Amino acid sequence: ATLDADSYVRWKACEVLGNLGAKAATIEVIDALIDATRDENREVGVEACEALGNLGEKAATIKVIPALINATRDADSYVRGKACEILRNLGKKAATNEVITALIDATCDGDSYVRREACKALGNLGEKTATIEVIAALIDATRDENREVGVEACAALRNLGEKAATSELIDSLVNFISTIDDSDDIVVGALVRAMCSYDGMRALNLETIGKLWNCIRKSSKIDFTPIPLELLLGLFLNSGDVSWLRLVAYVALLQGVGVTVGKNIVRIYDTKGMEEFEMCDPELVAIFTEVFTDQRRKIEPDFSFGKESAS
Repeated sequence: ATLDADSYVRWKACEVLGNLGAKAATIEVIDALIDATRDENREVGVEACEALGNLGEKAATIKVIPALINATRDADSYVRGKACEILRNLGKKAATNEVITALIDATCDGDSYVRREACKALGNLGEKTATIEVIAALIDATRDENREVGVEACAALRNLGEKAATSELIDSLVNFISTIDDSDDIVVGALVRAMCSYDGMRALNLETIGKLWNCIRKSSKIDFTPIPLELLLGLFLNSGDVSWLRLVAYVALLQGVGVTVGKNIVRIYDTKGMEEFEMCDPELVAIFTEVFTDQRRKIEPDFSFGKESAS
C-alpha cells in the first residue's frame, strides 16, 4: 500500500504502520517507510518520517538514519523539519557525526521551523554533540531573527552542559535577553547555568562583564541560587579585576549570603557554613568593602554600614 498510485492510500499506510509501534519494526516495514520518505507527495513523506520515529529504537538503524539525514535536505521545508524532529526523538542513538553535520546545516535553513527543530535536536542528542562546531552553530542561532529559534538554541546549549558554557555563549545570551521585553525562563536558565562555569566566566572581557551586570540588574526572573558565590569571588580574587565586584556583591546580597571583611580575610556565610578567602592587597580590601556597601544601599536604601564588615 505504501506504493499505491493514490497518495491518500500511501499516506494512510504509513500512518497505520507508525501506529503499530515497535512491533512493526521489521526490515520490510522499515525499508518501505524509508522509500516513502522520498515520496513526491509532501504529506506521505512527512507521515513516513513520523512512522519511522514511532517504531522506537529498532528504527535507529544504519538504513533509517541516512534516510532521515536525506530528508533534512528535502525540497519541502515541512519534511526537512519533521526529519529533524524525528532525529531528536531517536536521541543518543542518532548522535552520529553525519547526523550532527546535517543538523548543524539545518540550523541555517531558510525556514524558521526547520532551524528551530534542528536546534531542539542538537540539544537532545546528549553531551557527545557538544563539539566546537555544534556550540558555534547554536550560539549563532541565539541571534536568529526568529525568537522561537533563539529560545530553542538557548535551551539546547543549556542541555549540552559544561562544555557549552563558553564566554561566547554568555555574551550571546546576554545580548539575546536584552532584545526581549522580559527574560524567558529557558533563556535565563541557560544563562545561569553558563554562569556556573568558572572557565566560561573567566574568559569574559570587560565589555561583556558590564553587559552581564546590566542584564541581571534589569531582569526580574533570574534566580541566582545555583551560582556558587565562591566562583564569582574567585574570579575577582584571582584576577584582581575590580570589574567583577559589582556582580559579586549583587549576587551575594540577593542570595542572602553574609560577607564580612576583617584585615585581609573575607568570610562568606551561607547555608553550607563559612568559607574564608585571603585578600592581601589593602587597596582591594577597601574597594571590596566600598562596592558591597554601595550595592547594599542600592538594594536597601536605609542600610547603614560600618568599615569592618561588608554585610
